Amino acid sequence: MSQVLVSFSGGRTSAYMAKWLIDNKSDEYDMAFIFANTGLEHEKTLDFVNECDKRWGLNLVWVEAVTHAEGGCTHKVVNYETASRDGEPFREMVAKYGLPGPGWTHCNRELKLNPMWHYAKVNGLDDSAWAIGIRNDEIDRMSSNAEKNKIIYPLISMKPTSKPEIRHFWRGQPFDLEIPEHFGNCVTCWKKSDRKLFTIAKHEPIRFMSFAEMEQEHARTGASIDKNEHGRRFFFRKYRTVSDIVKSGKTSFDEFHDEFPEWQQELFSDLDLGGGCGESCEPFAE
Repeated sequence: MSQVLVSFSGGRTSAYMAKWLIDNKSDEYDMAFIFANTGLEHEKTLDFVNECDKRWGLNLVWVEAVTHAEGGCTHKVVNYETASRDGEPFREMVAKYGLPGPGWTHCNRELKLNPMWHYAKVNGLDDSAWAIGIRNDEIDRMSSNAEKNKIIYPLISMKPTSKPEIRHFWRGQPFDLEIPEHFGNCVTCWKKSDRKLFTIAKHEPIRFMSFAEMEQEHARTGASIDKNEHGRRFFFRKYRTVSDIVKSGKTSFDEFHDEFPEWQQELFSDLDLGGGCGESCEPFAE
């Protein structure tokens, strides 16, 4: 039986993938489910992850990054009760590597990939394949090194699945991820579209507090600062600070709403351009 590590990002798509794999591939794969907590996920994401684990018997492994003075991040195992909710793993990573953002994509590497890889290595699972929750309508996010890194995409190659199908599935479930799409995963992720970020800033600007504190302390931390014409790093595209995003949230714009995704896709202005992140931040995604 082939060993597969299933990456559960905490979103509806990866949860659907986990359920489908259990129901349809348990006789083919020996599966281990793993969730990497950055400490800046929405608290209801953690509730959702825990609910999926309990209801479906995932035996989910929760890991968090451990930052070291030398070398990349390793992992520690936590659980629903002990998982960081104050951004500690994220803050420790930023203190070493500096702010992530356009041009500095080390947050995914150090907070998700390296901890999961390290967990696999120390548990003798480093030859396993990785199942990643990217849908059939997100093929452009597939890794160009998928075969080399033993990555499989069940919702593309085994059961091609689109976003509307995911939504339909969750409407029929007795529980759901109880947050709107734009709050998904790291709440103020720089990869999100401006429309999502501005909507968060308009209604819950306090969500940006962790980023603001890190920005104040570590805008000049990390490599290549001297090569940046601004002499510092920025979390957000177009060299914008947290203050810039919060101010934009006070302007007039059409907010992001889950109820009208198709309409918003047709609208598709600069406000809807993201940095490779929809409602989830998948390891190995491009």
